[in-house]
Amino acid sequence: MFGAIWSHRLQPMIDPVFRVGMAPAVAVWALSLGTPVGTHAPGCLFHLVLGQDCWGCGTLRALAALLRLDLFGALALNPLSPLVAATLVVLSASGLLELHTRYRRAPHG
Repeated sequence: MFGAIWSHRLQPMIDPVFRVGMAPAVAVWALSLGTPVGTHAPGCLFHLVLGQDCWGCGTLRALAALLRLDLFGALALNPLSPLVAATLVVLSASGLLELHTRYRRAPHG
C-alpha cells in the first residue's frame, strides 16, 4: 500500500525538491569550510589517501571564494567555477519553477 502512495504522489516531487536545495546546500557547505585558498578541504578522502588535492576540493574552495565575491581567487582555484556556480543556480531555479507550476492552486473564481 505504501509503495503505491510513494510511486504515485511522492516520487515525482523528489527530483525538483532535490534541485531546489542543491545550490543552497553547496553554498552553506562551502562557506562553512572557512579554509584559506592554499589548503585543501577538510575531510577529503582523496587528500587523506593520496596526499594531493582533488578536483572537488578546488571546486568547493573556488565556490566559497565566489560567495565571498573573490572572483580572481575563484578563477585561480578553478577556472570553471563561475560556470559551476551558474549551473547550480539554474538547476535550483528550474526545480523551484517546476514545483511552482506543478503544485500551484487554481484561482478561486
